[in-house]
Amino acid sequence: MKKKKLMILLLIIVIVCAVFLGNHFINRYIAEKKIDSFIEDYGISKDDIREENYPLFGFSPNSQPGFGKGIYTKDDGDNYYIFEYDKENDKIDVFANVYGNEVSMDDKLFKELKHQPSDKVLP
Repeated sequence: MKKKKLMILLLIIVIVCAVFLGNHFINRYIAEKKIDSFIEDYGISKDDIREENYPLFGFSPNSQPGFGKGIYTKDDGDNYYIFEYDKENDKIDVFANVYGNEVSMDDKLFKELKHQPSDKVLP
């Protein structure tokens, strides 16, 4: 009897974990598609991209909830762009890491990057 209860409990835990992980990966897939579309609208072509980072569970504990993608381009050296998808507002925020400083699009350091936002993505 005790073994049966333990097996049912383990089965419930496995099912709950599978549902949560499945939901996470579905949301991640949707976010990645929206971010990729936004990057194209932003004006960064696939040929300009040197490396992409798409962390499994976010960039850092300080990141907003949601999903993000880091893009290194061939022309910007160690500087990179960060595109974060906000599911609640269904929008994408753009940041960049310029000379080790994370900056928003309004910052003057952001202007030093080669790829500036196109009119499609500007508010």
